[in-house]
Amino acid sequence: MSKLYGLSKLALLNTAGYAKCVIPLNKSASICAPNNTGKSSVINALQFPLINDLRLTEWDGHDLEDTRKFYFSTDQSYILLEANLPHGDVVIGVAGLGKIAGFAHQFFCFNGQLNLDDFTEGKSIIKYTKLFKHLEAQGKKPKELKAQELNALLTGGTTQFDSDVNLKMIPLNNVQDAAIYKEIFRRILNLHKLGASDVKRFMLRVFERHMSNSRVDFYEVWRRAFDKVNRARRELSALESMQEPIAALETMLESEVTIKGKLAAYSPKIDVALVEYDQYQQEHMSELSVQLEDIEQEKHDFEQKQQLYLQQSRDIERKQTQIEQWFNDYYALKTEFELTNHATLKTNLQLLKKEYEQLSFSINSAQGQSLHTLDYRINETQKQIKSLKLQLKNLEFNLFTRMREDLSLKEVEEISRILNPDLLSFATTNLGEVTITDDDEFGAFLAQLSANVKGGELTLPGATIKLKKLSPVQMQSGDNKEQLKAQLDALQQSLLEFKQQRDVAANVAQKQQERDALYEELMGLEGALKRFEQYQTMQQSIDAQELLREQLNAEREQVDEYLQDVQRNAGSISDRRSIIKSKQDLLTRQNDRLRQVKSERIDHTLDIFTGKQVPYPVDVKLDFDNLAEVIHQFNKQCNELKNLAVNVRNTYLHIYNAGITKFDNESDENEKYAKLISAYHNLDNERDAVERHARVALTEVAATIKGLREDLDRLRREMNSFNRGISQHRISNLQSFKINIIARKMLVDSIDTIISTSDSYEKGDNFDLLSVQPTDQKALNQAKDHLIKLASDKAGLTLTDLFDIRFEVVNRAGETEQFDKIDSAGSNGTRITIKLLCGMLFIRYLLSDQEQALYRIPIYIDEAADIDPQNQKAIIETALSFGFVPIFASVKPQISCDYIVPIRSVKNGSQNWVDEKDWIEVEHSSNATV
Repeated sequence: MSKLYGLSKLALLNTAGYAKCVIPLNKSASICAPNNTGKSSVINALQFPLINDLRLTEWDGHDLEDTRKFYFSTDQSYILLEANLPHGDVVIGVAGLGKIAGFAHQFFCFNGQLNLDDFTEGKSIIKYTKLFKHLEAQGKKPKELKAQELNALLTGGTTQFDSDVNLKMIPLNNVQDAAIYKEIFRRILNLHKLGASDVKRFMLRVFERHMSNSRVDFYEVWRRAFDKVNRARRELSALESMQEPIAALETMLESEVTIKGKLAAYSPKIDVALVEYDQYQQEHMSELSVQLEDIEQEKHDFEQKQQLYLQQSRDIERKQTQIEQWFNDYYALKTEFELTNHATLKTNLQLLKKEYEQLSFSINSAQGQSLHTLDYRINETQKQIKSLKLQLKNLEFNLFTRMREDLSLKEVEEISRILNPDLLSFATTNLGEVTITDDDEFGAFLAQLSANVKGGELTLPGATIKLKKLSPVQMQSGDNKEQLKAQLDALQQSLLEFKQQRDVAANVAQKQQERDALYEELMGLEGALKRFEQYQTMQQSIDAQELLREQLNAEREQVDEYLQDVQRNAGSISDRRSIIKSKQDLLTRQNDRLRQVKSERIDHTLDIFTGKQVPYPVDVKLDFDNLAEVIHQFNKQCNELKNLAVNVRNTYLHIYNAGITKFDNESDENEKYAKLISAYHNLDNERDAVERHARVALTEVAATIKGLREDLDRLRREMNSFNRGISQHRISNLQSFKINIIARKMLVDSIDTIISTSDSYEKGDNFDLLSVQPTDQKALNQAKDHLIKLASDKAGLTLTDLFDIRFEVVNRAGETEQFDKIDSAGSNGTRITIKLLCGMLFIRYLLSDQEQALYRIPIYIDEAADIDPQNQKAIIETALSFGFVPIFASVKPQISCDYIVPIRSVKNGSQNWVDEKDWIEVEHSSNATV
């Protein structure tokens, strides 16, 4: 057997008279306790989380205010459900908010198993305001839910919490069936109140999606259908009496179309003439405007030319001022540089610049160096210069080259470590510092000396000196003469710079003043050089500037002459401008009359182009001379047409008020008048139409009530299918059970009489309500009267008025019994079985076919001790097979259940208590022992 999901536990904390109550919901249970000790209160508590709409709940006669106080008197009252679902365990809670909140309650849920310790702290129940924080500390993630959100989660609807929690355990085919599901579930929790009327109402609600659910006010349907016939007869009578006004209306309409034809011929011609006149007037006005613009432009050109000459005169004056300034600058430069030349200035500048740079370098180099340091560098540099000079002087014949004759280079370098570096540079010539008197003896000495200097050590009598830290003397050969000279020059330049730096360092402030003075002199000399270059440039263009000054003087004289000519020729423009303005004013006055006539036109408010009209036979031609008069006459005929339209409407209104209204639904006025006049000319056809209306009226009545009859047949088919589904399951202690639809014969026969009579007419039988056929007419009238009476009494007929239900039961002995009322059935077990079957089967029908076998739903059976054990077992088996778990309530335990749950009292009987350890699991065997 596949695993079942659904509710597994119900727990109450500090509510409904219980300090604590935990009962199983996943298996059949027997709740036992003395009467009036709260057995029903436990099961009724399921209505809060599972119905979650107090308007649909029932509390054994108590009002909702008392019920809320009973269950949620404090903010430490909880109703808790544990559900085992495909996605895991879920807890659904209903928490009281206390007196201050009007004994309201709040829904919540979280994933996980139900552990009542999560709702207590020490020996106290946690208040709801602190519950979420406490649960989150336990690793739970509680969510607050509104009633409609909880309902959607339970039935598989869409909510914002779908990704966080899944509570679906009522898999409805359609979430819109939630209301009827809740109503049936409420009745299952209160089976003693379930009656045949409830079953009938549930049946209609369960199958209503397959029905039209129409309500027929038969009297109104009949009256409305045959009112058409009566109205048609009145219309015909009025048409016969209003022939003269209709003829007058026809004459007015003929006059109207004639005038419309003439106006339709003139209107476009007038529009064209007005457009052409507007073009004519615009062309003349445009021509005058062009002439006026030309004059204005001419005046503007004179003014522009005058302004131009004035500007040219000012420009020439400005240029003359500039060239005079140029000559002033030239003569000033000539006075300054006439007795000098460019080479002298440039040479002086270079010498001064070199002196400034040397002094600046010396200051920069001397800054940050002490006199002692500079003196040391000067002395060291002088020593190096002296050594290099000595090497250079004795480059070819010195002691070093002489020693190389008897010793290797390495041996000489080893010996050089103990000698003064300059010693090797001493000359060995006749006048040199070294005089060799005996070459052999000197060679032997060198060999002895080299023997005492080996491996970087000097061996002396009684001492050994390590020489490796001393550098050997690097002597230059004759090939390095140029290199020595370059090194000597560099050292001499460095010595000069060091001496200059020492001179500067000895008196930095004075040298900086000298440098600043040199800089000022240098800047002055550079400026003089630039002015000299400018003087040379100006000297080259002196002739061109003289020529330009003469040209400007000539241009100034010519522009002054032009300016005088322009001022003399600007006199006559104003007079010609005044003449053109006078012509424009005359043309405007001529246009005013036509504009006035145009403003009186009303043809745009009239409908002269649509509908019927008589073509105007005369060719319309217009000219500008009489255009205003033509438009005036056109306007008069427009007013005539307007008045004629008023008379037409008034005449039609007179005819309408006489009772001819059937043409008034036409949206088009002309079509409405045309149909009225056509009816006037075809009275015989109108009489035939009235007769046809009378024959069709019955068909309309039949079509209206046919939906009710079809709903009854459809309900029978649904119930047949429903009963076949019941027969596929074992049904408690019965062989079979059915709910039969019993039609109310007289009412259904009346409906069938009207429908069959209508069908006969549609098939072509000669049936005419206006003709005399006594037999058919009597049956029809009886059916009509019966339906009208019933419909009037019930404010309309519905499907529920067409039938009653009957419960058919076949017991195990094969005996068939039928009951109109459930409570009139035989034994208490049979009555309970029928009620349970009705509730369970209707709920099962509402559930999804694919999921209905996955979930269990609790049902409640009060006073279970009145049912014999065999029937109890049968009820449990039947309920479980349909996906329901029965909860029995009785004074004594019922061992046919899986659990026995006794209710005990605590605190001197002031509160009830049920703990899981109080449950007694029943071991079922062939002897049914506990």
